[in-house]
Amino acid sequence: MNLTSRRSVLTSAAATIATLPLLSDLAGNGSRAIAAEDPTAPSAPERFSSNTDLYTSGEFKEGTAWVRRFRCGGQPELGDNLKPSSMAVRSTAILAPHGGAIEAGTSELCLAIAGYSHKEGPSATMPAAVQGLVPRDYWMFEALISDNALHVTSTNCDDPAALAVCANNLYAVSLHGFNPKEDPKNTIPEQKQILIGGRDRRLMNNLAWAFDQHGLKLRADNPDLSVAVTIAAPNSRINGDDVQNFVNRTRTGAGAQLELSTELRRAMFGTFDGAENRRATAGTGNGVTTKNEAHFWNGFTNAVRDAIDVHELGLAKAAPPARIGAESVRP
Repeated sequence: MNLTSRRSVLTSAAATIATLPLLSDLAGNGSRAIAAEDPTAPSAPERFSSNTDLYTSGEFKEGTAWVRRFRCGGQPELGDNLKPSSMAVRSTAILAPHGGAIEAGTSELCLAIAGYSHKEGPSATMPAAVQGLVPRDYWMFEALISDNALHVTSTNCDDPAALAVCANNLYAVSLHGFNPKEDPKNTIPEQKQILIGGRDRRLMNNLAWAFDQHGLKLRADNPDLSVAVTIAAPNSRINGDDVQNFVNRTRTGAGAQLELSTELRRAMFGTFDGAENRRATAGTGNGVTTKNEAHFWNGFTNAVRDAIDVHELGLAKAAPPARIGAESVRP
């Protein structure tokens, strides 16, 4: 496999702004989080205009109503003296701004993709690294109670740890949950969907390619395994391309945003309700509520990791034919 010149990667990094101070990993486990999504909830103005607004309101207490967890390691030195080829620049953050009871399943996925165990117990203060996986920076906000007021849109995210994690990395991938809404002009009837957005077009295409490689695509041969993967339309309300979206506030000024439908996330867990249940049944399940957890969980986590690996090598994979996304709404 031919690798692109390391010069292009180094040049883009050198032109970016200096990063914020490094922060340590904070404790938090989300053990009391429950799945509380309402598929019929209408869109409404958010109660808090920013994370700071939420944190300082006094209405919701940290450790009782919400927790945040993150890891921000040392910024990688960008140096390469290998003549035949270029090594990968391991610098991609994984984000889950609405985890826990807001967009259930995104917390567990965030840790797994970042290379850490999602099965830590209630007393865990640091997720264990999974042997053989590249450990990556991550940031997540988790709701411990069922209240949609805890949802702060990504363009208004001003959490200092979140901004430090993004500014510390060249690339970023954020995980979200959404509920599809049929568009008469472009109906997508499949309940299991992935909507790919953001400002990093190469990363978006690499993700679309990887999902296809791992069988997350429309499957006429087995509808139970079918997933509609879509590139977000420019006019979509959740296409993730706003420069203020914190996933795009990386050292390269761009990232990728993945919106996962509720039914797709539900299919990844044997028991979807309750954080402890999700941790225990991710990708394995109990055979009662769903039957293809391994296909959806492993397919998604492995695809995102593969896409990031390819992206960090400077490669560009061709995305399979994809429909432009129908308009969608948050839970």
